[in-house]
Parts: sequence; C-alpha cells; structure tokens
Amino acid sequence: MNTLGRLLAGSLLCVVLYGCATPQPGPDNTLQHVVIVWLKEPGNTVHRERILAGSEVLRTIPGVLSLSSGMVVPGERDIVDSSFDVALIVSFADRRAMEAYLTHPVHVKLVNETLKPLVASVRVFDFM
Repeated sequence: MNTLGRLLAGSLLCVVLYGCATPQPGPDNTLQHVVIVWLKEPGNTVHRERILAGSEVLRTIPGVLSLSSGMVVPGERDIVDSSFDVALIVSFADRRAMEAYLTHPVHVKLVNETLKPLVASVRVFDFM
C-alpha cells in the first residue's frame, strides 16, 4: 500500500473509531435533569417530605423515563455540599422530551403550588 493509501485507510479508521465513541441516544445515554432545592425554612422535614411526595406526580408526564428523589445526606468531607434540602433526578430520552416536560401542566402545577411557596432557591444541572 502506498503512502496515500495508508493515509486514507488511517483517516477512515479514525472516522470509524470516532463514530463508535460518539454518544448515541438510547437507554444508556439518557438526559439527566438534576434539580437541587433549598427551602425557605432550611431543614424543615415537613416541607421536604411535601416536595418529595408531590414530585411523584412527575412520573405521569409523558417522556419521563425515571425519577429519583431524596433529602440531603449531611457529609463531613470538605467536598460534600450539604447545604441543600432536597434533590431530584428526572431522566429523559432526549432534550425534546425534557422541554415538553418543562411546560407540561402537571410540572407547572407542581412548581407553582408546591415548590414556589416552600423554596428559596433552585439549581438545575442537565447532562447526557
């Protein structure tokens, strides 16, 4: 094989390997929507439980693949941020499903009727 042939073969191999390494949509590469919540009354167990119980309705929204939620687990290590009260992780197949979820009436109602009255601050992290 001449130099040009080796260069083309090497380039093709790089393209194939890159294609294999590029994330593909699917069950192992879902969009994760992480919501971290700080309450107006930090540490209020009743308010934490109200948010966790209320968030269960999010499972009914089309496009939600899974929901995981819980209260903070205080940590002693410097790298652990224990300042929040509640965290939720909602999984979607893709960005379109998450965008539909954000405007879905069930989600909007939960935000307006449960979160806004109880929550001082929210941070959201979305990743695939």
